[in-house]
Amino acid sequence: MAIERLSFEDIGKVNRATLGPDIPLSVFRLVRLIGMNKILGESAGPTLYMVGKDIGNGLDLTTVDDLAGLVQTLRIGIPKVLKSSDDTIVIRVLECMTCSGLPNIGEMFCNFEGGLITGALEKILKRPAKAVQTKSQSSGFDCCEFEISLF
Repeated sequence: MAIERLSFEDIGKVNRATLGPDIPLSVFRLVRLIGMNKILGESAGPTLYMVGKDIGNGLDLTTVDDLAGLVQTLRIGIPKVLKSSDDTIVIRVLECMTCSGLPNIGEMFCNFEGGLITGALEKILKRPAKAVQTKSQSSGFDCCEFEISLF
């Protein structure tokens, strides 16, 4: 089976009787923050954003509440819509899987999360969208925030 043919359900199947389905967040961060940056350099962020956006577009979600529930169920973070208008949505994410607890290094790199939220919103709202991360724990804030522009 080609990797592209794996469904969300397929990926969720885990056969680890002893170790279980979870890994430490530090392992994810090693791959994301060190591995991806080492291989892709400055294109790591945009690549992860586009991957997240593609995945978000492919999710079977119909409401913003469905999206918020999935993001929390998957332990990506705890999302909250702060602002919603015809052309902008601002979403705060607490306990973000990529940056929560990291020191202030002056950079924001929660690209996957921004892409996933944006892709899902595009599908739900049936409108093109683009996210910009405006806050991150890794840049001195206590949460992540994404400003999503709708077109």
